[in-house]
Amino acid sequence: MFFSNLYQAMKDEYRRWRDGPPVPPKPGSSTAPLTSRPSPLLPTPAPGPTSPGPSSDLPAVKSWSHPFGAKSDPLQQLTNLAKAQAGYFPLGRNGLWHGGVHFDSGTAGTVGPEGQSHVRCLADGEVIAYRIPEHTPKTKFFPAPGVTVDAPFASGFVLVRHRLEAPRIEGKTESPPALIFYSLYMHLADWDSYQADIRKARPAFWPESSQRRVKETNEDRRRHHPDERGLNLRHSPLRGKTIGFLPRGATVTVSGTGEYRKVEGIKGPVDLQNPDGTLRGYVSVSVLQDLGGGIHRVNTHSDDLNVRATPSTSGTVLFKLPKGTELTISGTEEFRKLESVTQYIHFASLEPEHVPECGKVVVLDKPVPIKAGHLIGHLGPYQDCRDGHPQEKLHLEVFACENVETFFKKSRDWAKDLPEKEKTWLKLEAGTKAVIHQDSYSAATPPDLNHAHSVSSAPLLLPRSMLDGLAADRKIKVPASEAAKAKSWYRLENLLIGTDGKLLPDVWVCDEVGKTPWVSPWSWDGFDVIYNNDPPHNALSYFLKNMGNYFDEKELAQWQPLADASDKGPVRQRLFDIIDANRNGKIEAQEVQQALSIPAYAQSISQLVIHYESEWYYQQRKWDSLDQVMGHTPSTPILNWAAEKTRIKELSWWGEVAERGILPKDGTAYHFNPIGMAVSFISNDFIFTLEIMQAIYPDLSPSRNSDLQEIATELNGNLDFYKLDTPLRRAHFFAQILQETGSDLAVTEGFYYSSTSLKSLFSYFRAHPNEADAHGYSIRAGKIKSNGEPMGQLDFEAIANGAYGGRSELGNGSYDSGDGWRYRGRGLKQLTGRYNYSRFTEWHNSNSSLLGGGSVNFLQNPDLLSSMKYAARSAAFFWLSNNLYSIADRGATDDVVNSVTNVINHGTDELSRRGRRGNFARLWSNRILH
Repeated sequence: MFFSNLYQAMKDEYRRWRDGPPVPPKPGSSTAPLTSRPSPLLPTPAPGPTSPGPSSDLPAVKSWSHPFGAKSDPLQQLTNLAKAQAGYFPLGRNGLWHGGVHFDSGTAGTVGPEGQSHVRCLADGEVIAYRIPEHTPKTKFFPAPGVTVDAPFASGFVLVRHRLEAPRIEGKTESPPALIFYSLYMHLADWDSYQADIRKARPAFWPESSQRRVKETNEDRRRHHPDERGLNLRHSPLRGKTIGFLPRGATVTVSGTGEYRKVEGIKGPVDLQNPDGTLRGYVSVSVLQDLGGGIHRVNTHSDDLNVRATPSTSGTVLFKLPKGTELTISGTEEFRKLESVTQYIHFASLEPEHVPECGKVVVLDKPVPIKAGHLIGHLGPYQDCRDGHPQEKLHLEVFACENVETFFKKSRDWAKDLPEKEKTWLKLEAGTKAVIHQDSYSAATPPDLNHAHSVSSAPLLLPRSMLDGLAADRKIKVPASEAAKAKSWYRLENLLIGTDGKLLPDVWVCDEVGKTPWVSPWSWDGFDVIYNNDPPHNALSYFLKNMGNYFDEKELAQWQPLADASDKGPVRQRLFDIIDANRNGKIEAQEVQQALSIPAYAQSISQLVIHYESEWYYQQRKWDSLDQVMGHTPSTPILNWAAEKTRIKELSWWGEVAERGILPKDGTAYHFNPIGMAVSFISNDFIFTLEIMQAIYPDLSPSRNSDLQEIATELNGNLDFYKLDTPLRRAHFFAQILQETGSDLAVTEGFYYSSTSLKSLFSYFRAHPNEADAHGYSIRAGKIKSNGEPMGQLDFEAIANGAYGGRSELGNGSYDSGDGWRYRGRGLKQLTGRYNYSRFTEWHNSNSSLLGGGSVNFLQNPDLLSSMKYAARSAAFFWLSNNLYSIADRGATDDVVNSVTNVINHGTDELSRRGRRGNFARLWSNRILH
């Protein structure tokens, strides 16, 4: 029973106790309440400690994201937090202070379609610090006499800095109020987990290593293994022949510059490799040109150089090396042992390999920008003392170090002058009449405030986006008349709470123009700053006393005054105001969890901003001060508590960051509910999300989620400029894009053509049928050519040059110029030809101040169009340059789809046209882009 009680006291709460050690009591006053030292911010708050700010050009937050991509309405996102097993804001499972929220197995079914597989950044900002352990550390616990458990505790974290700035007001010259705040993501996975799964996405803010990774989108087939996809390796940097292969996801080190770069660290072609990476085979030295430095070049007259299994002309031919291949050899005879073969790889088909600095708190000298929704990391294993097995959980925090009360005042004053469009929350005061639903209600017979109704007992803010999203039969508009102003009625289920403390199941509320208030999030309506002075020993005494059987009578007499002081502390008193106004109970975890399941209470609790010491600021004396309350002494040690204190120290990180002048050295901050802050700024404007992009491309592999997110980020930054500002325009835009890229989001044109198709489709190949037979496939399965080899890079280049070379309307040079291949179709719209690449370059650079990224020459760097950012921009360029948005505005009909198609690809066949019409119908009817 003792260990059970200890476990209940300590489970998941070692992070909750906050202040310094108790003030030593005066003699004879051992039972006097222990309090923290008076805060310099009490009773009249003064500006908090100033921490060095970010660079002055840190962009203000434009976008927000749920950490797991949930798209439920803001109130549901708040109430879902009640499903966590522990870790509520602002009190944890045992009623002690807790500065963040948890996502664990209890919340797993409440988030996005990918569950809690990876953590996303809460808002636009910059990564300033992180810790990724090489191996997840473990704590030795003692769950029962004679039993020990090595319990892992994921200690990885990421700290992001953000700048919140109110909208500018036309005619005002002064800068809007702004606040620097931070988001913290705790209990992230270790480096081992990424090495064990090479396809696990890595955060982009990790440093780039010298290695690169073969992209998952590469479609080269390995010779004799047509089902294996990846990237071919070539014998020279200039249109070399295929001699090697790397699978998707493989890592490689390269050197040099240019389109094809030298492969380092791989001895030679995979088909010649021994299990240890060395090479098999012998070659004749008589056809090798000595280049010096031990390097030789194959210098055959015409044929490839045979690599033989034994050092003789009778040896079995293992491989053929093309003329011009560079290699190294050993030995002195005519046939020399093959030691290495130089290979080249297409650099644009590789992506950076990100590797973190491991095992320490890394404070970045140069913060790395990150967008809302982008990858922060993955969850690691975490096991408490009595857990039977580890689980994955995220501890998420938002805090500010600047004086938040000062910011609130400035922001509220600023909000008074904001235009009406910025007032996006309907405010239902306590006492709002809620008319009980009747089946007869309709536009002809709307509800009336004189009908049977209940009255709400707590205030509630409702976002316009949620009200606009109600089904048509759940909102009724009543036009203005001579006797009354216009009204909107909204049918709400289980949102308002009645005077009896129960949710109102089915009621109508009225929004009367000019009467019912709408407020801006910049008004911070309902938000309240609390300066917490409840030290951890008081809070622990309160919890242990309320367990009922932890203290004996003598101990209860000693610790009762501390418990009473905690009961009267500012946080607990404010929670009484919200959820137990008549003070007929006590505030513990169960009460808070129940309150969080009620929208009005959850919202009010989420609006608390609490100034207190961070749980990640380590002071040994703070934790040692709890020993006496718990009964932990050298002669009667509580082994699990001693183990917890060691864990606490390893989890801390604040001091290392504060040493760099970024955070206050005293560990104090203003703590926000992170979800409460994020949903306060939910936009009524459309934004592309990963979930929307997945709905557009439902068959795309999850490994391409980063590509979808990159497209979404690019489009979101310029929705108005790109003329994608209505559902109709977006649906027409992606109806065409889907047909151009295919369901697998191919942003580079493919050239898998049969020899017959080449001669049918392209005049060049009709005039040169032998080349069509040499480069096109004759067997569809595996795309095998007439010579028995699968199609490869040289074939693709030859086909592109034949198809597009010499095309004056595209501005391309002749076949031999290579322009056909160089300016092949790339991007979401498959931009093709030198002329179009030149036009895009001019357009892009003339708008670079708006688009960001500076001037770019796509004629010199055509492969940039294969990156998702520029792929999206090139599609927007075509959309704008041809005024396709004005055609889209004509309506949601097949004729309009056909009209857009005529501009994009007038000569396309009926199958393609039908596909575009089908794409539009799916996107429009399912309201994917509304």
